[in-house]
Amino acid sequence: MKKFWYVLLIMILIITGCSRKDNTNQKTFQIGFTTAAQETDPYYIYAKTFSDLVSEKTDGKIKIDLKGSGQLGQEGEMFTGLQIGTTDMAIMTNAYISGYIPEAGLFDLPFIFKDSEQAKLVLDGKLGKEILNKYEDYGIEALSYGEGGFRHLITLQDEVREVDDFKGLKIRSMETETYLETYKRLGTNAVPMAWSETITGLQQGTIDGLDVPTSVAYSNGFAEVAHCFNKTGHFYSPLILCVSKSIYDDLDDDEQKILSECAIEAGEQTRISNKKYEEKMLKEMEDKGMEIVTDVDIDSFQNAFKDFYDVRAEKIGEKYVEELKEILDL
Repeated sequence: MKKFWYVLLIMILIITGCSRKDNTNQKTFQIGFTTAAQETDPYYIYAKTFSDLVSEKTDGKIKIDLKGSGQLGQEGEMFTGLQIGTTDMAIMTNAYISGYIPEAGLFDLPFIFKDSEQAKLVLDGKLGKEILNKYEDYGIEALSYGEGGFRHLITLQDEVREVDDFKGLKIRSMETETYLETYKRLGTNAVPMAWSETITGLQQGTIDGLDVPTSVAYSNGFAEVAHCFNKTGHFYSPLILCVSKSIYDDLDDDEQKILSECAIEAGEQTRISNKKYEEKMLKEMEDKGMEIVTDVDIDSFQNAFKDFYDVRAEKIGEKYVEELKEILDL
């Protein structure tokens, strides 16, 4: 029986590989992401910019088709697909990846960055590159970081300004240790839930809220479902452009170089877009009736998590946590 499944997997990989070249020798790959293909959505911006740049710099010899709205599966499915070669490329959330690659959890720590510029400094620096290199051990080539943004708390009705306001809320959470432990410390009932189920969950009252970046809240219409957008910024959300290592290793040196350069440029575009449009997006959500809660007591949250980084270091790796604390002067 094991032999049958092994042969079947090899046949799938062969068929998939054959389908990636047409008779003009153009190489075609698919890149998946879970959010909607909206022009303000960072996942879409990342994928679209990358696709356009690669096409331009290879004179159309490499084509990358966009597959948004979970067409290639949810992030866990895409991660596995990248490992075995049935998924070509994906834009993934760091928090999901850290469920598989513990070191990636370094950037999930709550209240770790004070602003996007500080996050960029770390992610694009030596430490960020060290973490990206860890992906190779899992059969994935991670090319660059993009920015989902700071994750703020959307709630159906509840205004959240300080630590105690989190208590008792049912909040949709990605099923990663750092997120779940953060909510546990806040006295929140974390509800693991797939992204595709969140709007229905809010509408049916299964959850009281969720955390998402401003751009994702705006692009996916949460202002029409929930009442409060609380600017807690309790997590920062890097995005990562990933390629199956079996795909990447099959490219020549020039093609690999082009993909890497285009991925870095595309990742930077997500930061530019977030910075450019955030105030506009918040204003439009407010105009639709959403209350934007800005007077959040960030100091109270930071004080509540003073020892949390050292607690998480055992899982993430003490070396990386200490290096990050040194960079950020924590």
